[in-house]
Amino acid sequence: MSRSIERFGRLLGRLAKGGRSALALAPAMALLCASTPVEARPARNVILFLGDAGGLPTLSAAGIYAHNRPQSLFIQSMPHIGLSDTSALNHWVTDSAAGMTAIVTGHKTNSGMNSVVPSVGGTGVTPVKTILEYAEQRGLSTGVITNMPIWDATPAACYAHVASRTDKDEIFRQLLAPRYGDGVDILIGKDRAAAEAAYAKMGTNAAQAFTRAGYLFSDDPLALTPETRRAAILRDEDFAPIPAVEATIASLSRNRKGYFLMVEWDMHTNKLQDGLRHAVEMDDMIRKVSASVGKDTLILFVADHSYDLKLLSGTRDRPLAEQLSAPQGSRPVIAADSKGAHAGEEVVAAAMGPGAEGVKGFFSNTWLFDVMMTAFGWKVS
Repeated sequence: MSRSIERFGRLLGRLAKGGRSALALAPAMALLCASTPVEARPARNVILFLGDAGGLPTLSAAGIYAHNRPQSLFIQSMPHIGLSDTSALNHWVTDSAAGMTAIVTGHKTNSGMNSVVPSVGGTGVTPVKTILEYAEQRGLSTGVITNMPIWDATPAACYAHVASRTDKDEIFRQLLAPRYGDGVDILIGKDRAAAEAAYAKMGTNAAQAFTRAGYLFSDDPLALTPETRRAAILRDEDFAPIPAVEATIASLSRNRKGYFLMVEWDMHTNKLQDGLRHAVEMDDMIRKVSASVGKDTLILFVADHSYDLKLLSGTRDRPLAEQLSAPQGSRPVIAADSKGAHAGEEVVAAAMGPGAEGVKGFFSNTWLFDVMMTAFGWKVS
């Protein structure tokens, strides 16, 4: 910007020396102003949409499955895209714990570890701060929504630091014993039974534990209103995603400092049509949210890892969903591993809003942490 101002000053100087009217150079000045970039403003809010196993093959098939044409998802129209490496520190093909840790902390770690890295010498682990914890530290509101168990690898990587993603008791303990701020403000996820079991070992139950911590505790996402400041919604049944996300954003938006929200939706296609449907559900979420949030919000979509799925055949004269149920010929329309095989190729990252220009080209999954931190205007501490 300073260079452009200098250029503008020199232009005016030449104008005065030549005795020419400023009006005569109005077109040139307009061109100069148009070519001068506006100073980037930090994002007030960041929403991270995480498609668990939502690799490019899944997104491609989901768009055709839902809309009967290629590249028909909203995600595929977002203005800034890049390709993210997903490898773990110790494996080329990551699990969700290491994959999400890289995204929310900027550090690669071993598969199975949540927001910790192996200590030097390999005798222990060291916690690494998450983007959600940075937000809590600075007084922003925070939320975690998932259609998976609330203790599972992806959501837990936002708020817990454990050497093993299966350590549910420690994950639930840390959920209500945050390192920074007062902990996640809005929680929506599954597996209330696991919460009850964990808190029973602590001499209480889930309702008492969350209520004492200042949460509205319920199993119904409809209990969440814009006036709700803190809520824990734990259930075992599926729930309508868009109303839950909209209610969460309405609540978090009351904080003038802003918010960080992570929304995970399972896209594993070991159950093929469930996975494709979930991909479409998340795409609809992003489409709806992008139309309602302000220009001060960075929206970022990425997958933690890809999945072993291939579109092998099919014709354009019948809906793909119909062909999945009644394929023609001996070759399957889609080959998907029913045993749950993660895949190691790059996944697409798509972004819009302040800071979205950082999503471009090929990059490590750890770069996405930098994108979010830069969007907020924060430095690592």
